[in-house]
This record gives sequence, C-alpha cells and structure tokens, in this order.
Amino acid sequence: MLVRVICRTCQGSGLVAPDPGQDQLFRDRDQTGSDDDQTWADHDQTSSDRDQLSADDDQEAADTDFAAGGDSALHERTKSARERTSRDRDDVGRMRDQTADARWETAGDRDEAAELRDHAAEGRDSLDHGQMQPDAHGSDGNVLLRAERDRAIAATDRARAADDRAKAAADRDEANREREEAFLAKAEARHELLLAGTDELTGAFTRKFGLENIVREIERARRTDDSLTLAFLDVDGLKEVNDSSGHSDGDRLLRRVVDTVRANVRTYDVIVRYGGDEFLCALPQLPREIAQDRMEKIAAVLRAEDAQHSIAYGLAEYDPADGIDELIGRADTELMEAKRRHKGST
Repeated sequence: MLVRVICRTCQGSGLVAPDPGQDQLFRDRDQTGSDDDQTWADHDQTSSDRDQLSADDDQEAADTDFAAGGDSALHERTKSARERTSRDRDDVGRMRDQTADARWETAGDRDEAAELRDHAAEGRDSLDHGQMQPDAHGSDGNVLLRAERDRAIAATDRARAADDRAKAAADRDEANREREEAFLAKAEARHELLLAGTDELTGAFTRKFGLENIVREIERARRTDDSLTLAFLDVDGLKEVNDSSGHSDGDRLLRRVVDTVRANVRTYDVIVRYGGDEFLCALPQLPREIAQDRMEKIAAVLRAEDAQHSIAYGLAEYDPADGIDELIGRADTELMEAKRRHKGST
C-alpha cells in the first residue's frame, strides 16, 4: 500500500509527498505482470499442444476403426486411445481454469497498482500546487512529468486488468468446452466398449468380455462370501434348423433363446455367447436351487413355443477354491450328463 510521508519543505502545509520506494514497487509489479503474461503464454501453448494430441488420438482411433471395416474386435485397441484423449481434455480444462484464476487475481493486482499510481500522481500534484521552488535541475518539473507518467501507466494497468479479465472469462469458456468434449469422449469410449463386448446377433456378451465379467463376479463372491451359480446352456437342435431351414431360421432361434433367458433373469446377471450354440449365464447371489428353478422356467417357456428347440443346461455353484476354468468345467460336465440323459430317454 501507499506510504505517505510529510515533506520537510512543506511541514505545516498539509502537503504530502509520495514515498520514493514506491517507484521500485511499481517496477516490481510490472515485472511480475510480465512474468505472469509469459506463464499464461506457456500454459496456452501447453493447452494447445495437448489439444492437438487429443485430436491426433481421436483421428488415430477413427482411422483404425475405418481400416478395420467396423470390426468390433479392434474397438478394444482404440478404447485406450479414446480414454487417454478424455483424460487429456480433463487435464486441459483444469489447466485453463487455473490460468483463468491466475489472470483474475493479477487483474486485481494491476487495478491496485493503478490505484497506487494515481495516488502517487495526486501527491506530486499536491507538491506542485504548493508552489515548491524549483532547484537548479528543475525538480518541480520532474514532479509534474512523473505525475503524468504515473497516470499514463495507471491507465495502462487498468486496460491490462480489463484484458486479463476478458482472457480469464475466455479461459473459463474454453475449460467448459474441454470438459464437455471429455465427457463426450468418455461416453463414446463406453459405447465403443459396449459394441466390442456385445455379440452382434444375440446381444449377449462376446466370449472375451463375458468371461472378464464372470471373473469379476467370482472375485466379488470371494470377497463377500456370497453365492454364485453358473449355468452352461446348449440350444437344442440348432444344427438341424440350420441344415433344414437355413441359417436365418437358426439365427432367429438363437435370438429367441437369449431373449427368453434375458426376460427371466435379472438385469445384472451375465449372459455370454460362449460358442456357436452354447451360452453361459452367471447368477450372482443365487444358490444352486434357485438358479435351477430359473433355468427350468426358461426351458419350459421355450418348449411351450417349440417342443423341439428348447435348451439343455448344467449348473455349478461357486466354491472358494474355484477359478473360472473350474467353474465352467463343472457346469459343462453337468451339461454333458443332462444331454446324455435326454438322448437316453428318447
């Protein structure tokens, strides 16, 4: 803040002279402002560089998708690039917010510096109006010149402060845009992941992604000491339908089976297309007895629509010693036994 001292030549007159040390303060503030300007320029360049990196990642992901002809198997490769792009845009948004905060704060400093310069100019005007006698070097003229200089610099400081605030507002707008683009990139990555993990024909999980989900359910059951039952399903007579009626009818049969399964399990149960006519269904928090009731109901609904084309199934209830291979193996063994019993009864 401005320090006012009584001028010795004007004692008793009430005139006030500016502290000579304030000129150094003003110079220091000017240097700080220049340093801040350089910092902002560096931030802007970094933000621009990261924007370009994000755009390059997006283009790379799009080119890969195009080259793959829409092959969902390659969406997993582009997912990481899209997620990295999203993270970069989040970071750029935060960086722009920080820059805006810094500009806004320095704008206040510049306004304060302008106020100090105006006070200094008023003090010098007071000295001049007190009719001080010039010395041999015309010191009173110097006072007037310095007052004019202080007012000019104060006006410049205020203009720069206004410019800082305008840039801060632009930075905040840009930060909001970056965050919006990051949100859209994340949504796109989730959509791409969903496409990559979904069987195009039936809507069940593909084998790779479905098994990953079953592994997570096994780990959750291990942590919580809860029940988990895995059903291994086989569609009756798919080959005969394909051979006699064509693959279009076979595809419709597969869709009907999965739709029926989905309608009779919970939204968070995991349905996986394991092979051509084989499916897995993981039922977390369900003991074997309840899971068997669910599978019997599904088989009955399918038989009521077409007695020749229902499902056979095998069940395996999770044991703490199980990994995914052991769980699938036990369910598969029970499925084979069920199919042998069915053949023996016909």
